[in-house]
Order: sequence, then C-alpha cells, then structure tokens
Amino acid sequence: MPESPVKPSWRAPWRMWLQPAHTRDRHAVIPTVHGTYTLFREPGPRLSSDAKAEAWERWQFLLGEETVLQIDDAAPPWQLIRTRLRRGVRGRLDGVPFTARAAGRSLLPGRRGIRFTLDDGRTLSFTAHAFHLRLVRETGSGGEVLARTRAGGWETDRLDRGELALLCFITASGVDQLLRSPLHEVF
Repeated sequence: MPESPVKPSWRAPWRMWLQPAHTRDRHAVIPTVHGTYTLFREPGPRLSSDAKAEAWERWQFLLGEETVLQIDDAAPPWQLIRTRLRRGVRGRLDGVPFTARAAGRSLLPGRRGIRFTLDDGRTLSFTAHAFHLRLVRETGSGGEVLARTRAGGWETDRLDRGELALLCFITASGVDQLLRSPLHEVF
C-alpha cells in the first residue's frame, strides 16, 4: 500500500482555527493524490438553542471547485467537533446523504470508532486496533480495509475522492484523537 501524507500544507492561524466561524473562510489546504482539497467553514443552521450554544458550522471540503464532502452540523475544531460527532452529525459525501457517529473513549481499541452510514448502503468506519487505525468500507457482503496508519502516516490503497475527503476531515479536524487511547492524553 502506498503511503499518503494526508495532512494540511496550510492551516488558518491558530486563533482563527479554534474560533467559531462567522463568515465563509478557507481554513485548510490539503494536497493529496487526487488533487488539493480545500476546507471552508461557515456558520451552519443554528435554529435551536443547542445549535447556537455549540456554534454549529457547515464544513465543506472542495476538490477544485466541486464540493466532495459537506458536514451540515459540525462545530469548531478539537473538543467541540468531537462532542458533536459523539451525538451524531449529518452531511453529504459526493452528493450522497450520510449520518456519522463516534463511539467510545474506552481503553479497549475495539470500542472506539467513527462510523459514517451513507444512504446508498455503504458504511465507512474508522476503527482503532492495537497499534494502528483503519478505514474500512462495509457493504452487504462484508468489509474491506481501505487505509491504515503506520508510523504516524496513513497508507492508502484504493480510496476514491469521497473516501479521501473523509480521511482529510478526520486528520485536519483532530477527530482522529477520538480513536486514540485515553492514556495518550494522560502521558
């Protein structure tokens, strides 16, 4: 499997990165084998008191001028986006609606994961294993490992542009920390 460094080559200044989005702005640029993904954040639909308090945002990953991944009810990075994922978020991946939910902060790797359930029947799951993380595509007939970490970087095999956009979201937003052992935060 070829190694693909999926990390931003440019990210907004730290202060801007951590604040809630008030206007549509570019927040990260991530070069990949499919081209350069650009993350735009803008205020999302804040119709409820929870949405206002949590500063819901719309995150869009563009490949060129085309939106590949859009998350409608995201939140500012790090802790707030992690909280939103535990409660569940909705969005579109290559035009297909999905819901995503994160599970677990257990010491057992099998209990930690982020699951994207698409309306076309696919499920894309980021799972934790003893020494690495995996991206698995699950269909009715079984699961296939698409990508995994090794020595801090992701090795990718047959990712399409939507699956690569999900990988960009996971790494750029810091959500991959949900998959790591809680002991990493202590030591």
